[in-house]
Amino acid sequence: MPVPFCVSPLPHDAANLAAALALHDAAHALEVGWLDGYRLPRLWRSADDVKTSPLQILAAWDEAGTLCGLLTLGRYKDGRAEIARTLVHPQRLGEGWAGRLLSFALQHEQGATVMTAAANRAAVRCYQKAGFVESKRFAAPDGLPLLRLSWARDDSPLPLSLGDDGWVGEAQRIPSPNCDDYPAPAATPLLVVHNISLPPYRYGGSGVAELFTNTLDPAAHPFYAEIAPLRVSCHFFIRRDGSLLQFVPVHRRAWHAGASQWQGRQRCNDFALGVELEGCDFEPFAHAQYRTLAALAQLLQAQCGVQAISGHEHIAPGRKTDPGPYFDWPRLSAALGRSLPDPA
Repeated sequence: MPVPFCVSPLPHDAANLAAALALHDAAHALEVGWLDGYRLPRLWRSADDVKTSPLQILAAWDEAGTLCGLLTLGRYKDGRAEIARTLVHPQRLGEGWAGRLLSFALQHEQGATVMTAAANRAAVRCYQKAGFVESKRFAAPDGLPLLRLSWARDDSPLPLSLGDDGWVGEAQRIPSPNCDDYPAPAATPLLVVHNISLPPYRYGGSGVAELFTNTLDPAAHPFYAEIAPLRVSCHFFIRRDGSLLQFVPVHRRAWHAGASQWQGRQRCNDFALGVELEGCDFEPFAHAQYRTLAALAQLLQAQCGVQAISGHEHIAPGRKTDPGPYFDWPRLSAALGRSLPDPA
């Protein structure tokens, strides 16, 4: 499978150092323009400055190997992360590179902060979308209004409830016509975890809901023409911010697993519930998603008889790859407070 993007620490070879400096200069000039010519301090003035920077530098490349974004990260004495700057090449704005860099940067953190100009609305929106909240509003010595934004990993229990009608009360209800009755006996011992993003590798839009409700516009994206005729669904969908959507009540069969088998039983749709995570095979899922998934799994174990949790890749090996190598099974196990059965 082609790798559509890559995020890793910036290598210190001459080509990558030069590319990083060029991206910095382009992004810096754009931000100065946004701030009406304000003399924004530069991070680096030369490739040597990039090479000797005390900051951790994460870099994001597209499938052609073009450097699209950078995130620079420092640390307080107590270990908390401080994001110094998130930079995206002006020609690649709106493609999700800043969010992608933040996903990698935050995946193992307990907390993080960032300071940005209040007038940089694009940056503020990006950090807020990743879960940062405003913690302080102040001004630089020269009067520039600034914001400090903070992010903290929330491990508190998320209360969810299941109604007699099969719908989770706290979920956004979007009924899908793509469902039918479970065959008797209607037991659901398995929860299958998937990932999905529509358009591919882009998050936050309405594409998934449109696919599951047969309203996807085949002209809205080149990929949509291929999948718009499909009649598929899943019981649940968890967005990057942890919000929960439900498309099919738990007492009805959703069409999510396809040709599959688990412990010698074929057609997993006949005895499984399905949950889609907004994401892909190539980057970490958000902490908020694990928090919602853990609460949902606990609810379905208690109310629906779920005994095991498996990935789509485990019940359809060779055909499916999700939720993929970045899904943290030990993290889910720890959140549930018990060992998960072998998903194979």
